[in-house]
Amino acid sequence: MTTPMPPDDAPEHVLCKWWRDEWIELTREQLSGLTGYSVSSIRDFELGEKEIDPNVRKRYRLACAAVAMGIDFDWLTTRLHIMRPVTITMEADRK
Repeated sequence: MTTPMPPDDAPEHVLCKWWRDEWIELTREQLSGLTGYSVSSIRDFELGEKEIDPNVRKRYRLACAAVAMGIDFDWLTTRLHIMRPVTITMEADRK
């Protein structure tokens, strides 16, 4: 990794770009092919200059999570190919 990890409280667009560039090491074009989002949409997510509908942002985050986890999904089957160390944490709601 060449760019240091941003702090946890960095704006989402900063985290988004860092994740693509440094963590999964994909170009926007490559991520576009894996998620179905256009290169210009990915650029919009990463620049943080446009208002993004919360539902669109949630779907994009889910698509990126599937890419990060190596999930192959085709409506009839789902395969998981874990390519990086994974930590799964479950926490109870604190009320």
